[in-house]
Amino acid sequence: MSPTETYLKGVQSAMRGLDRRIREDVLRELKAHLADAVADGGESAVVANLEAPQAIARRYKVLYGYGRSFQSMFVIFAAVLGLLTIPIFSLLEPLASLVSLLALGALVTYLILAAMDAGSSVGLFAGVAACLVRIGTLAGAQIATEIAPVTDARGWALFLGVSFLLVVLGYVPGRAREKWTRRDLSM
Repeated sequence: MSPTETYLKGVQSAMRGLDRRIREDVLRELKAHLADAVADGGESAVVANLEAPQAIARRYKVLYGYGRSFQSMFVIFAAVLGLLTIPIFSLLEPLASLVSLLALGALVTYLILAAMDAGSSVGLFAGVAACLVRIGTLAGAQIATEIAPVTDARGWALFLGVSFLLVVLGYVPGRAREKWTRRDLSM
């Protein structure tokens, strides 16, 4: 495999998550650019002077964001983590509460990181998905069964407050990053 092909494979791999059409357009443009540069100089020298494939991919991710299917995976994973935060899915009560708290910590961390990586809109959708799954699952469990992990108004207020806070945690870090990050999109 030539140095150019190796470089383009690296860029393609690093751009995983971008919309397929955008990825193909970028690769086609890079390939044409590299062909012109190689015609003027040696292939190895041209490729050696190029920016790292991860840096190129990062710029395109900032410019275009992740594709819809990749964004959907962020939201689905947040919903699954939200489901694990409900303490009704374990047979032993102390273990259920511990698993629930650990899952909630993982969910909060995930929402912040997803918003920072994929943007505020993906973080918002992921937070809403986690919030709705938590509320729907607990309400459904309390209506359909005799399991009642939340027994009073204060418990419901705390549970709903934490659930709605997940939406905020999914949105704010990504929005802050978008506002405070200087975008250097020159290539």
